[in-house]
Amino acid sequence: MKWFSNLSVLFTIIGVLLFCSSYFFTELFEPLMTSGFGLLIVGSLLCFGAIFRSEKGKVKFLSVAALFLLSFIIVWSEPFQIVRLLTWMKN
Repeated sequence: MKWFSNLSVLFTIIGVLLFCSSYFFTELFEPLMTSGFGLLIVGSLLCFGAIFRSEKGKVKFLSVAALFLLSFIIVWSEPFQIVRLLTWMKN
């Protein structure tokens, strides 16, 4: 794995941990979820950079899959959470 792939996986792991920990620490729900979602987006952008640079390996697709999977789970289980999250990110 190269530089973009490594950073993509690192940001994805940190983003997923923050995203999931937001449900355990309810007093910090918005900041943790926003930070986790933001890091997942950064990891996905780095993943696309790795794809365009034709880096070897399939681990680089992990961040895009995690972003879409977590977004799908949130929209499916709690549809108004995504609106709350995007509003929080905007401000």
